[in-house]
Amino acid sequence: MLKAPPPISTNKETPKGFKLRFAQARCLGASLAHYENFLVLGPLTPWRLIPHISALYAFSRHSDDLADEIKDAVEAERLLDEWTAELRRSLEGEPGHHITRALAWTTARYDLPPALFFDLLSAFRQDLTVHRFSSFHDLRDYTRRSADPVGRLMLRLYGYNDPQLDVLSDSICTGLQLANFCQDVGNDAQRERIYIPLDECMQFGVDPDDILNGNFTPALDRLLRYQIVRAYKFLNAGAALPEKLEGNLRISVRLFVLGGLAILGQVQKNPLAVLSRRVKLGFFPKLGMVAKSFKPLGTTTASG
Repeated sequence: MLKAPPPISTNKETPKGFKLRFAQARCLGASLAHYENFLVLGPLTPWRLIPHISALYAFSRHSDDLADEIKDAVEAERLLDEWTAELRRSLEGEPGHHITRALAWTTARYDLPPALFFDLLSAFRQDLTVHRFSSFHDLRDYTRRSADPVGRLMLRLYGYNDPQLDVLSDSICTGLQLANFCQDVGNDAQRERIYIPLDECMQFGVDPDDILNGNFTPALDRLLRYQIVRAYKFLNAGAALPEKLEGNLRISVRLFVLGGLAILGQVQKNPLAVLSRRVKLGFFPKLGMVAKSFKPLGTTTASG
């Protein structure tokens, strides 16, 4: 369990020694402390972008922790309110926290759309109160704010500002989040959360309590396979993106897509297993992903 984030300082005065480089260094430290950043801050990342990607990650991590790691929902909402106000002040030139100081510099340096940060915050705030989704339309609205901004921000950092690329990126980012939902059905259920649309539960004859209680039923197996197929479709819809990019970013995006596809492949072998454990990739599948990342992506479909 992660520790609760430190309290937010709203002091407009810059504490002694609280300079930009120090703020960026703290963001980098927070980024390297989490395993999921291997591909983000790996050897393919240009040195010039490391402080900026770290700032984006630190902001997202801190915001997510406010929503997930503070047990009192009222207190979590209050802290998110403060954090949102802090973001606004920082973008106006008055940061009071090392993360927003680094983020404000990155935002100005690369002309990042502030709306994307507020989209992320709105999704984290939603996590406090919304634990079910009536339809995929509702779930897609959530991923539009919780996943898609990350891809668009990364494209901006690498110098891409093209609506067509944004659409492809959105497909990949939502596909990755859907794959994560497939992977984490059991873990999410422990938090009383279900990221499978309720109307689809009804369509397949699945009682949501079966998901929460980890009941292995044929109907739930079919429902999970349906979720897997949809995640495949989103990832395939964005698979053309890396071929429109240059340099190491092309390989990095291929790796992200391959990672999502590999997770889906593992879950597909036994969908009901995700009720009791989180499916992970081993060393050799990861090695295979790296080898495949040097070639254009093909179309991968669900089987079975």
